Amino acid sequence: MSDSVSQPAPGSGRAHPVGLSVIIDGRLDVARARQVASFADRLGLAGVWLRRPWWPLGGPAMSEEDAGGLFAWLGGGAGGRAGLVARAGQADVAWLGRMAAVAAPGLRLALCGEPADVGRWQHLIGRQPGLDATPLALPADASLPPGPGVAPATEVFIPCSPGRDLAAEVAAAARAAAGRPVLAEVTVSVGRTGAEARARADGDELFAVAGHPGQQGLFGTLEECQAAAARLAQAGVTELACYLPLASDLHDVLAQLRSIAVGASVLRPGDAPSAAPPPPAGWGGRRATG
Repeated sequence: MSDSVSQPAPGSGRAHPVGLSVIIDGRLDVARARQVASFADRLGLAGVWLRRPWWPLGGPAMSEEDAGGLFAWLGGGAGGRAGLVARAGQADVAWLGRMAAVAAPGLRLALCGEPADVGRWQHLIGRQPGLDATPLALPADASLPPGPGVAPATEVFIPCSPGRDLAAEVAAAARAAAGRPVLAEVTVSVGRTGAEARARADGDELFAVAGHPGQQGLFGTLEECQAAAARLAQAGVTELACYLPLASDLHDVLAQLRSIAVGASVLRPGDAPSAAPPPPAGWGGRRATG
């Protein structure tokens, strides 16, 4: 997978390149999770993530054993660049190390949680074999100064929160990053019409706990989502890790993410949206993913 769509650099009067990655829904079984990862890889998205623990939602969730199998599959080159979002204090550091081992090379790790918990885990990760060299994204207010046994923060991370001011947090994170990448979790509901986007968002309980896409991410038609992503890119974000509605036509939603990434990297405020790129070779029509 490419890290971002290659487009003009900052200072050109346009948005800098922004990558869109996908957070695999924890309610999916392994087979459907692999489908999502495969679609994301074919579309050239920036990668896939799992979140541990998953949001407190009803229904079956992917087990830790299944998650390990998925990371091993991804690490074998079957589905591209893998990442793990973990809430400090609510997962096991040794398990993170095992996931890094099976996903090698290249597991990415993003931590969220209370600043004290994140700082403690930053120390633990720096001493954990298999994790000490893992790229680590941390909230700006939780990253510890570099030192012996402290895992360095290579990115600034903005986790989802229903009450956050997304634009303000992106701008603040970009200032704190001092040139490092800025990764933001966002919720996304894109449709061919605004009504379709609203129906997808209103019909999924995920957005009640992670935040509505209208305030916490990308929402509306493809053109509206392109413009929203471009504004975040101009504010300093370099990657958007996307929570998607659990839809039967999820492959179509994923295809629109690629179009959002392309358009967001070339738009300036007030510009008309870019044309959607053609689908990958052999891309089929509508079909259920499960």
